Amino acid sequence: MTAPTTSRLTMRDEAKPFILIGAIGAGIAINRLADGALTDLEWLVQIGLFAVVFSIMAFVEITGVGRAFRKTKPTVLAVTTNFVIVPLFAWTLGWLVLRDHPDLWAGVILYTLTPCIGWYLIFIDLAKGNMSWGLAMLPIDITLQTLLLPIYLWLLIGKVIPIEPLVLVRSVTLFLLLPFAAAYLVRALLVRWRGHDFTYGPYKHAIGEVKLWALVAVVAAIFATQPTLETAALGNVALIIATITLFFIGLFAIALTVGRTFKLPYPDTAAMVFEISARNSESVIGVAAVAFVGHPLVILAILIGPIVELPVLIALTRIMLRLRNRWTWPDTPNPCSTSPSQQRGADPVTPENCRR
Repeated sequence: MTAPTTSRLTMRDEAKPFILIGAIGAGIAINRLADGALTDLEWLVQIGLFAVVFSIMAFVEITGVGRAFRKTKPTVLAVTTNFVIVPLFAWTLGWLVLRDHPDLWAGVILYTLTPCIGWYLIFIDLAKGNMSWGLAMLPIDITLQTLLLPIYLWLLIGKVIPIEPLVLVRSVTLFLLLPFAAAYLVRALLVRWRGHDFTYGPYKHAIGEVKLWALVAVVAAIFATQPTLETAALGNVALIIATITLFFIGLFAIALTVGRTFKLPYPDTAAMVFEISARNSESVIGVAAVAFVGHPLVILAILIGPIVELPVLIALTRIMLRLRNRWTWPDTPNPCSTSPSQQRGADPVTPENCRR
């Protein structure tokens, strides 16, 4: 998910899971009505995918890496967890639950490989985490996931579904590297020609308005042009949801354990929980649509991810706020054990909150 324009969940954010479900259903219905006759229109889907990834990358900044390393310990811990522990955990979880369903296994791994590139900031803010450090992690996450995704695809997913090296290179180049470069170039040229106010005003607003509906159209088109999904295959949705739910529970446990083990203060731990838990499904849809043609269940598994993700992140926000009041954190007094004078300037804490 991409960078938010506000530090709260909008109605569109909350409705997104239901909108994606509708897009998947519409695409499957169109596919069945057309009796698989739309497969020749796959090139239109690829153009749409490029546009969607371009819109996602439109305002991703790659500067400011140094700011994250001013907080060396949480940054090193987050990078190690996100790009070493999480991929291994996802692959192992897939092996335990989905090894008899290789397409679902590949889709779940693809969904879990790429950290979110901004949407998690909403939840860091809601959970009263370290927003400045969360912002500073954005360029690190986008750079590392772009560089490492081909390696993960080859080493992890290639063991589940064979991938031709040339197809892998083509899909990553066309639907990750080129949209990222094009978005950066367009933004730089607009700032130069039309100014900062236009670029981060009307242009950014237009991108934000178009992004979700472009994704919806592309999702429907993907399922309309893929081989027809059988009814029995759709019965695997519950298995996908269960696996991704287990994945999020595992990520929360890992992030919280890392924060507590290395004695991070609450704001850094909360930021790490959401920086590690939130995923960026949109950036891998284009790669999957080209690398796994004829495997619609791979796409289905990727798109089920954000449907599960939103309620999970909302629940984690509430859990972290309770832990903030109930646990003692390094460099952070426990609000329930401080006097009213010490709480001055902090969020009010009531006896009811402390007993939760």
